[in-house]
This record gives sequence, C-alpha cells and structure tokens, in this order.
Amino acid sequence: MGFTTPGKPVDVGVEFPELAGLARTTVRLHPWQGSVTARESSLGGPLLWPAEEAWPVCTIDHPDSRPLTSVRGQRLERRRDELGTKVNDLARAGEHDAVGVFYRELKELEAAIRELRRTEFADDPAASLPMVPVAQFYARDVPELPFPEGSDVCQVLWCPTDHEPHYGPRPVVRWRDSASVTAVGAAVEPDPVLSAEESLPVPCRVWPERVVEFPHWRDLPSDEVRERVAVWEKEREWSYSEHLSVAPGSKVGGWVSWVQDPFWPECDRGHRMDHLLTVATGEWGDESWRTWMPLEERAGTEFVKQVRFALADGSTTSAKIGLDEQFDATRTFFGRAVAPETVTERVIPGDDAQPGRLDLMIGDVGDLYLFVCPTCPDRPTAVEAQWG
Repeated sequence: MGFTTPGKPVDVGVEFPELAGLARTTVRLHPWQGSVTARESSLGGPLLWPAEEAWPVCTIDHPDSRPLTSVRGQRLERRRDELGTKVNDLARAGEHDAVGVFYRELKELEAAIRELRRTEFADDPAASLPMVPVAQFYARDVPELPFPEGSDVCQVLWCPTDHEPHYGPRPVVRWRDSASVTAVGAAVEPDPVLSAEESLPVPCRVWPERVVEFPHWRDLPSDEVRERVAVWEKEREWSYSEHLSVAPGSKVGGWVSWVQDPFWPECDRGHRMDHLLTVATGEWGDESWRTWMPLEERAGTEFVKQVRFALADGSTTSAKIGLDEQFDATRTFFGRAVAPETVTERVIPGDDAQPGRLDLMIGDVGDLYLFVCPTCPDRPTAVEAQWG
C-alpha cells in the first residue's frame, strides 16, 4: 500500500521564477490506522522505549482548584475572579469591545497565577499525567530529520490536555539509538479523567512520500510578490494557497501550512528553528483536496456537490446533494425562499472521506506544529498550535 500525490496542474516556480529557489521537499506521512510495532515508524503507535527508563509524565499546568497560599497569590486570584465576572457580564450584554480590554488583562493574570502555582506546589503538583505516543520515525524511513550523532530514532510524545500559551497538547521530543534498546517497555495508560479524548491518537502506519512545495501565502518574500500572485489567480481556476503551494496534513520538514499567521521561533541561542513535524486534524480540506488528495484515496471516495446560496432575508447557508442531483432553487429553507441568482456549486468529498486517520482534533480543526533547532547539538524544540 502507498499513497501518491497527484502532479500539480501549474508549476509556480515557472510562473514566478523568484519562487523557484524557495521550493522545499516535505515528507507527507499519509497516516492510516493499522497495526504497528515499536520497531516501525508510526503516528500514534508504540514507541521503542527502554524497559529500564521511566515513562515520561507531565506535571505542568493541569487543572487545580487549590487556592494559592502566598499574599501575592491570593491577591492575584481575587483580581482574576473579579475580572472573570466582569468579562462574563460584558459578554452577555453584547459589549464585545469592552470585553477585549479586560480579557487581555485576565489572560495576563492567569499566566502569572500559573507561574506562581508552579513555585508554591512544586513538590505537590495537581496531577502527573502520563505522556502519550504521538510519533516515531526511524532514520531508514525519514532520513530528512536532523538526527543527532549516534541516534536513529525520533520520538514525539505529548501531554493529552491543552496547555498555554498555544492552547494545545504539550509535546516533548526524544532522540535515541535503536541499537541500545534491548528490552522494550510498555507505555503507561493515559489518565482517563484529565486526558482529552481528542488528543489521544489512534495508532497509524505511515507511508512517507516526498513532494515539492512552495511557501505559504504569508511566507512569500514580499507584498509585491503576493500582489502579483493575487492578480495571476484571478484569471485561473487554481488557488496558490489551496492548490499549488504548501502541502496540508501531517508531514515532516518543508514549509508550514499555517492556519493563521506564521510563527517561526528561535532557540535560546538565536538560531531560527526549522519545521520538524506537523500533526494535523485533517489531511486535506474541502478545496485543497483537488491537488493534495492522494490518487489512491480519490479512487475510493464518494463525492457530492456543495451548494451555497443566500436566502431572502440576506442570510447565507449551504446544502449537499448527490453529483447527479439538481438543486431545487424553489425550495424554502427555515421558512425562507432561496435567492436563485446567488446559487453556486462545487464538488467536494463526502462526509465519510478521510477514514482511517489519527482521529485527532487540534483545537477547532487545526494543526500542531513542532520546530527544531538543527544547529544546537541538543536539538531544542518549540511548539505552536493554530486553528480557524
């Protein structure tokens, strides 16, 4: 079994020669649920973890109702509670501009309380959550990773509950030498209460595929280039962002398929980090499937028509119908008539598309990005999570 990304209908490196030098190779992972062992590369599968090595746990920022004991801590918590009440009252009253001002202060207070909590309860954390396996890559399968000298396995685990500031699972990365592991230990089961079900990946085999990609729209080198691309798109059926540039889905290396604004971190020594891994909720979207959905999946996918339209009161909605069906613009929706001139249609994969994946939900259908410094010997990492 394998997966093949279809060839691009347009080579943007030819259309825009200044982008040719920005092409990068990414490794699409194409996760698919199946039985895997600790001696294989996987997403969500068992890890080659030495039996004599303690399984990692997370003790940072888990739910804790215990009040702080210091004078400063009690003052911060009183102010937090006051602001929380004010924000809720303003939100219910519809005064959203005022909410923004107080919300920022509330977030700053919560961050200060978390920092103080780590100090006051350093010897008695609220919970020690077992980390869960997210990814394992052997150098033989993904040699593109920056393996430190003497290592040939990259392992990623995360704490399966949301952590600030990225509001997603907290990951850690381990590099190890597979030859040094003789007895493999079993993973500790996730905490059944505090673990978020949507952050517990289902074991998946990976099918690495190398594809060439170009920078995300927001990573293009200048506003002038973005303007030229925008003008070029107006006369074509293909979108640079959706169809021609950066690969969506779970992948290693290459460019990042940002959901929001770019975030390229630096390590403590000032080195710009590289993209290590994206763990994605979905492997392609309702529009990007046209060029990024593997040929093997396309052959077995049922497609439908998505019909968008406005109603007589100006609101908009959509409906899905079969490919051979005709949309009846004389129907009413919610008791309101359709404005026929607003009806548009496009073909999309059906609701049962993307089966057999990781069964994750990062935020609101988002992605988690891991970064690594390939320069520093200890390979420090950073994380960002984004969603719409």
